[in-house]
Amino acid sequence: MFQGQRGWFCGSVGRELRQFWVAEGGSISDPRAADFLFSCDASHPDTLRIYQSLDYIEDNATVFHAYYLSAVANTEIKNSVALGHFILPPACLQK
Repeated sequence: MFQGQRGWFCGSVGRELRQFWVAEGGSISDPRAADFLFSCDASHPDTLRIYQSLDYIEDNATVFHAYYLSAVANTEIKNSVALGHFILPPACLQK
């Protein structure tokens, strides 16, 4: 499902979700080269660095909640999960 896609994973993302990404054909990369940025915690230092990056500030990067991968893993039709429902905004915007 993720063949040829590169993902960056915050330290808040569990090993099992990273393994699922790779098992489905994705590769793990640094945030600058990634097609997808995943986090489980908007206040984690790794994710905060993304939010403070020029790419994020200039709207060239989006952080997604890694539970997207769980949702994909638990559905029968892998392409049916809408990624847009899993955007992870900075903690200050969640309140």
